[in-house]
Amino acid sequence: MKKFISLLCLLVLAACSSNNTPPAHDKTKPFHLYMTHLGDEKILIRSIVKTPDNKTYLLSDTEDYEFSGIDAHYLQPLFQPEYMTKLLKSNRSNDKFYLMLGFDADRSNNLVKVNYDLKLPMKYLDTLRQSLKGLEQRWRIIYDDGNCEVSDFFHQEPSECKDNKPKTQITLYMEKGNKQIINGRIVKLNNRDEILKKSSLPIPIPAYLSNYRLKTDEEIRSEKWKDTKEAAKDGVKDTLMIITAPIW
Repeated sequence: MKKFISLLCLLVLAACSSNNTPPAHDKTKPFHLYMTHLGDEKILIRSIVKTPDNKTYLLSDTEDYEFSGIDAHYLQPLFQPEYMTKLLKSNRSNDKFYLMLGFDADRSNNLVKVNYDLKLPMKYLDTLRQSLKGLEQRWRIIYDDGNCEVSDFFHQEPSECKDNKPKTQITLYMEKGNKQIINGRIVKLNNRDEILKKSSLPIPIPAYLSNYRLKTDEEIRSEKWKDTKEAAKDGVKDTLMIITAPIW
């Protein structure tokens, strides 16, 4: 019984000592790991522009998303005229051309994370390689719907896949599991109406937007208390098994 009481005390102390408020923003973690989900919505990206100071902006109907520095370079595959016009005219998941854009918005700090999937015919392999040249790999490349995942995109040829069959399609996943790839800010440009009138996109890009906010102290305490109760429950089970082991 003393062991049982001591275990419960340790569980409570451990839970109390870990009751720290998470950071206001964690660039390395997906928002769903430490924020409250507010809901999802579908949006349209009306324009994509680059500025002389090497920033990239994606403009929706109501707000704009700014990417700078190295993050902006990972959007370079969306600026290739060789395939973008054809992609926008087709853009169906079961077709040769497809683009899926996804945004996660931190409404507490006006920050955004973006990922995308890009499907293209194999003839654009060199164009896609050139657009990503010099960047650290933050993506996955698959040829022909999962038959061959490429570990070295710049040197490994489609013919080197295990089945040794001709490949017809590339899929670029600009994401790697739970690692967020491209970080930016939510802004609203003063000249956005003028930019939208001169939009470089003949057809808008459908996109998905998930909204999040920081958890309140009350939500954090409630979650910690729930974790404590679960830990205590598991501890009781383990202790009872220890106590009754001689009987069994």
